[in-house]
Amino acid sequence: MKSIELLATGIRLLGIYVFINAAQMGITQYSMNYQLNNNFYEGAEIYLYAGIILTGILVVISLFMLKFPVTFANWLLPKTKGDEVVFDGSARDIEVSAFVIVGVYILSWAIPDLLDNGLQLWRIAEQESLGHSWGGQYKHEYVFNEMVTVLEIAIGIFLCLRARGLSYLLYKIREAGAR
Repeated sequence: MKSIELLATGIRLLGIYVFINAAQMGITQYSMNYQLNNNFYEGAEIYLYAGIILTGILVVISLFMLKFPVTFANWLLPKTKGDEVVFDGSARDIEVSAFVIVGVYILSWAIPDLLDNGLQLWRIAEQESLGHSWGGQYKHEYVFNEMVTVLEIAIGIFLCLRARGLSYLLYKIREAGAR
């Protein structure tokens, strides 16, 4: 199995995960909008549209990952100057593929979390501007969750873009331990 096929399989599995996560986010957004409408919240329509757009973006990304995993894998794997994917079947190349898959996995949960926490913070800010305190006691938790999510996104991007360097570092550490 080539590196690109291995990575494409992982990306397709993550596409399924992102689709399930998008469905979960859509259900959560629907229930939040239902509660806001029952409390006669004036900004419920904007919140509904934002939730629909964000859920739609996740569905499109997941469908892209399911339909075109090889294209996605081509973007992530290192290439030579001739735009050919580098893979010689060594353990390092398999490690690079695994790191990229883990990076995409981390991004597949961190990006929806970033969007969901951002929506919750926006809703709380809207409530505070209207003089309501509904949900305001959780604002610090959403801010903290947002900071953690930004760190997770940074780790995921690092794993996707610098997987070969991390594999080389692990090789050097293993080599130093064998001496």
